[in-house]
Amino acid sequence: MFINLGLIGQPLKHSFSPFIQTRFFKNSGLNGGYCCFETDGGQSLKNTFDTLRKFSFKGVNVTVPHKQEVFDLVDTCDDTASSIGAVNAVRIGEKLEGFNTDAIGFETMVKDAGHDLSGKNVLLLGCGGASMAVLYVLKKYNVKLTVVNRSLDKAENVLKSMSFDNATLQDYNLIKGDNEFDCIINGTSIGLEDGNFPDMSSIGCKSIAVDLQYKKGLTPFLKSMNHSECSKLDGFSMLVHQGAKAFEIWTSVYPEFSVETIAAELGII
Repeated sequence: MFINLGLIGQPLKHSFSPFIQTRFFKNSGLNGGYCCFETDGGQSLKNTFDTLRKFSFKGVNVTVPHKQEVFDLVDTCDDTASSIGAVNAVRIGEKLEGFNTDAIGFETMVKDAGHDLSGKNVLLLGCGGASMAVLYVLKKYNVKLTVVNRSLDKAENVLKSMSFDNATLQDYNLIKGDNEFDCIINGTSIGLEDGNFPDMSSIGCKSIAVDLQYKKGLTPFLKSMNHSECSKLDGFSMLVHQGAKAFEIWTSVYPEFSVETIAAELGII
C-alpha cells in the first residue's frame, strides 16, 4: 500500500519536512510519498483538504500561517492541540483529526540535550504562534517564567488563553540590564533576514539557550549568547522530533532516525 502524506503552508520552498519524512519512510520500510501544498487560507484551505481526501491522503503536517485556522477546521483535536489552540498534524479519514506534535518535539529536543526544565528560571523572547507549544511545555514543568514581547497586551492574552498565570511580562528593555536565567528561549524570527540580533551581553544563562529557528551554523540569537558558556541548541531537532511523532500518528510506526545524520545529509551542520 502506498501512503500519501503531505505538508500544508505558505510558503514552503525552504521546508526540510519533505526530506525528513521521506527519510522516515525509507528507515521504516514503508512505501509512501510526501507532497507540499502551498495554499492560502479560507476556502482555498478547505478545498485543499477536499483534494487530499479525494486522493486518499492519510495525513498532513500544517505549518505557518495555517495552524490556528486548521484548529478550527478539523472535526476533533487531541488534548495538546486543544490546550495550545493550534494544529500542526492532521490525520485524514472519515473525520479530520487534529494533533499538535510541536510540544513533544520541543520537550524531546531539550531532554535529548540532557536538560531538565523542572522549576527552572526561564526567559522566553517572543509570545507569538511559534511560542505557544513551548509555553505548553513550560507550564507542565512549573517553571518560573519571564516573557519579553513587543506587545505586552498580546503576550498577556496568549498567556491567559493557556491559563499560564504566574509569568512576568517585560518589554525588550529587560535585556539591557544585568539579569540571569537558567534557560533562555528565542521564539522570535529576529535576525534571520539581516543577521542581527539585539545585544544579549548583559544577560546571563546558566544552563541552555534555545532558538526555535535553525540554520547552518549558529543562528543570530545563539551567536548573541556566545559570551555565555551555556549549551546552545537550535530548533532543527524539534522539527525532526515533531515530524517523527506525526509520522507515527499517520502510520502507527515510530521511525528510527538520528537527528545528526539527517542534519548532515541536509548540509546544515
